Amino acid sequence: MEIPQQFAAYFAQHHFHHLTPIQAQTYNPLMQGQSVLGLAPTGSGKTLAFGMPLITQVQPQQGLQKLILEPTQELAIQTRNVLRSLAPELNIYGVIGGANRQRQIEKLKTKPEIVVGTLGRVHDLVTQRKLKLAKLQTIVVDEADLMVSDKLPELRQLLQRTPAGVQLVFFSATSTPQFQKLSQLFHQQFVIVDQSQDSFSRQGLQHYFVLTDENHKIQLLKQLAHRKSARILVFCASGKALHRLAATLRYQKLYFMVLDTSDPKRRREEAIRTFEQKQASILLTTDVAARGMDLPAITTVVNWQNPANLTQYIHRSGRTGRMGHDGEVVTLGNQHDWRQLQHLLQASTIRARKVQLQNGKFSGPRTTRHP
Repeated sequence: MEIPQQFAAYFAQHHFHHLTPIQAQTYNPLMQGQSVLGLAPTGSGKTLAFGMPLITQVQPQQGLQKLILEPTQELAIQTRNVLRSLAPELNIYGVIGGANRQRQIEKLKTKPEIVVGTLGRVHDLVTQRKLKLAKLQTIVVDEADLMVSDKLPELRQLLQRTPAGVQLVFFSATSTPQFQKLSQLFHQQFVIVDQSQDSFSRQGLQHYFVLTDENHKIQLLKQLAHRKSARILVFCASGKALHRLAATLRYQKLYFMVLDTSDPKRRREEAIRTFEQKQASILLTTDVAARGMDLPAITTVVNWQNPANLTQYIHRSGRTGRMGHDGEVVTLGNQHDWRQLQHLLQASTIRARKVQLQNGKFSGPRTTRHP
């Protein structure tokens, strides 16, 4: 399928030369109004996959027609910004928790055609009849594995307030047992587009494990940070682990930023902006805080602790090597961590290799297998 003419300029501006598999395979079902479950790796262009057909269907100045639900405030704002770039002529508005509610209510009076928001704030505004769904045609649930697993009751309550026959669209990088029950849960038949093994988006991704102890992890991170054009995203297993690492890095006088859900919204925005402007080469985060974020040009993802499961590993690794670019995932740990990681990856095509890191360079076996 060719790039739709309406979006050719956007693709050219961002140096995208063709549609990704998930974009090509979901375009027609979405245009036909069918409910869709789309599965594809992180970084494969899922926002554009649902954004292009939705924008094409919108009738300007006819009120709210498309509603997109995101699991975090940052992801909602990111998605809103992408859609605004795709369709600057439309009124696209974001409603998120943590922002001024009254100001959002005033903005909604301008009758946006597309609203992007977090589930809690959207549900609140709908319940209070400040966000009207009478003309709603489509609901998109992004990062759907997380939303369906953690927020299913609230999601179903919201859907009960939508017009009959509304188009339901779920997008996710990973599957979940709940997806097998979508038709039963939401009383619709879904077209399933599974591009989760799409190699185009992950073909340049390399997976490493560096054997080390806790005392030497900081020195390894310094080596990675001193490499030319390094852009490093460090995943910690919890907020407590993140704060502990941040304190250590401050003591070591390493310059870094922190993306943490417990921080005020303004501080999180400052962290992302500083990292985007390349004023800091290291960004510390957790799985929840970084979920779905399209952080620019990440060269290296570092697992400071092993992820809890394969889904977490895939979501973490999806922050780098996006859209066919090169990237690397580096897990740091001891021999027990290595055995644990091997066990975790058994159910996937990922084959991490144990290597050494000396003077910023890896030596030993490596792999370029992808999720």
